[in-house]
Amino acid sequence: MLAAVLFSGCMVSKPTEKNYRKVLAMENLTPVTVEQLHQLVAADTAHYKVVVLTSSCCGPCELAMRDVYPRKMAECDSSQVRWYFVEVEYSTAQYMDEVFRRHGITSPRYWINDTLPQYRPLMVKNMWTVVWNLIWHYGADIEELGWEEADNRLDNVVNAIAPQQQLITGPNGTPTTVMLDPQGRMKCTYIIHDDGSTTFEPTDIRDIIVPVTDLDYTHVDTLSYAPKACTPDGKCY
Repeated sequence: MLAAVLFSGCMVSKPTEKNYRKVLAMENLTPVTVEQLHQLVAADTAHYKVVVLTSSCCGPCELAMRDVYPRKMAECDSSQVRWYFVEVEYSTAQYMDEVFRRHGITSPRYWINDTLPQYRPLMVKNMWTVVWNLIWHYGADIEELGWEEADNRLDNVVNAIAPQQQLITGPNGTPTTVMLDPQGRMKCTYIIHDDGSTTFEPTDIRDIIVPVTDLDYTHVDTLSYAPKACTPDGKCY
């Protein structure tokens, strides 16, 4: 059963060295290190920038490609905003062309190709070894099973792309959008979770109702998921 899960759906594109070489050879995909991505974004001081960290096999990413990004692109002239779509895992990057074609997005496509420990993607040297270990050593640490991946990788990537005075602490999955003004200031939000904890995250473009160019990049918003206290007369605070 575990083997079936590993090899089903998008896991057909396994995070193996063989698939890494396959993606590296694809002409329409540009490999970038995190530092190169940082330099690419920082060098552009004439435009607003939207960096979309995505995965072609992520359900919410697919919905955003269909329902959000084309609409937000249409709100602003291309002379004002530059979009950077970046696949965070090479194992799924081979599907980028198909997803972009399906939703009519023609922006350049990048994928993170970085071997530094803090940015290292999931890499499996031998998939069958991992399957065997999962079956016979269920519950063991992923590194013990043959998987290698950086801790807090997405946080590290976001903080390196656009360094700010306060470190980002929140991204834990794709899609993650990083919106920057021409001066390189990131639009950020404090997220208050339902357990009362708080994280500092790049504002999700799916949460904004104005064009990217109309955001106040000097102000940090607050978005709360904490339960509200309500009075008998129906007022909630």
